[in-house]
Parts: sequence; C-alpha cells; structure tokens
Amino acid sequence: MITIVGKRYAKALVELSHEKNIVDKTRADLAAFAAVVDGQASLQKLFSSPAFTPVAKKAVIGELAAKLGLQQTTTRFLSHLAETGRIRNFSDVQQAFEELLADRQNRARARVTTAAPLAAGEIADIKKKLEAVTGKQVEIDAKVDPSVIGGARAQIGSVIYDGTIKNQLGKMRERLAK
Repeated sequence: MITIVGKRYAKALVELSHEKNIVDKTRADLAAFAAVVDGQASLQKLFSSPAFTPVAKKAVIGELAAKLGLQQTTTRFLSHLAETGRIRNFSDVQQAFEELLADRQNRARARVTTAAPLAAGEIADIKKKLEAVTGKQVEIDAKVDPSVIGGARAQIGSVIYDGTIKNQLGKMRERLAK
C-alpha cells in the first residue's frame, strides 16, 4: 500500500518531469536506482537506518547517480528525499510515481491470473476486453496459478474481475450453505 507521503512526493516529481519534458528519463532513472538499492542489502540498510546522517545518505546518492548516469533533476529529488528523511519511503514514491504517470497517460496494468499459460491470441482478446471496460490502454502481466482451476482473474489497481472456476465454486458453496 502506498503511503500519503509517497504519493505527495511522487505527484511533485510527475509534475516536474512533465513540465521539463523528461518523463521517460525520470522513469528510467528511478527504475535504475531502485534496481541497485534492491540488489544490495547494505544500501537498503543505509537508507532505512536513522543512524546514518542525511549528509552521508546524500553522498551515497551522489556516487550512485554518477555511476548510473542519472539526470540532475532525479539526483536532486533523491537528495531531497535523503535530506528530509524520506529516502526510506523511496519504494512507495517510485510505485506512486508509476501509478500517477500511468493514470496521466491513460494506461493501466492488469495482472491476469489463469490456470494455464495463455496463448498470444488469448492475451490480445483479454487486453481488448479490458481496454473496452476501462477506457484505458492496458498492459497485461500474465501469471499462472493452477489453484484457479480454470477461467481468468484480472486485477487493475484495486478492481478485480474474477471469472475463475475457483471463484464460481466458492459462490456456489456460499449459496448452498444458506
């Protein structure tokens, strides 16, 4: 769940990156920074620990930014997060940034779960139906879960479209229990 703090910072960054016309680069910078931090436990500890000063955290951000080739706007943003003690909320900020950006660009990501892998044509059909329902351009993230038995479940944000056999059996069980 994204925090209010994460949304506020992300909203500011989305607006700034749109204003400067650097949305794609900012998105790539955040992803690169997240990949490095997520890949190293020592960096996670540094950014989450109050034992390290904001100055130390900013120095590490500066070094990472130079190695990753981050643009100045992203580097200043990350340094500001460190300065205000919010760098520990970076993953929330990044997730909120992606969601706000997708909303602004009329995109949505759908997690589609089925019992067996889907063929390309089936994914295209599901995508077309979800786009018609949501009115947005939908990106499909397909997953396989044999426990759904059959059918499909699609989740876009907090909305779930559940057409699985497992769900239908659960509903039937509830009706019979009454």
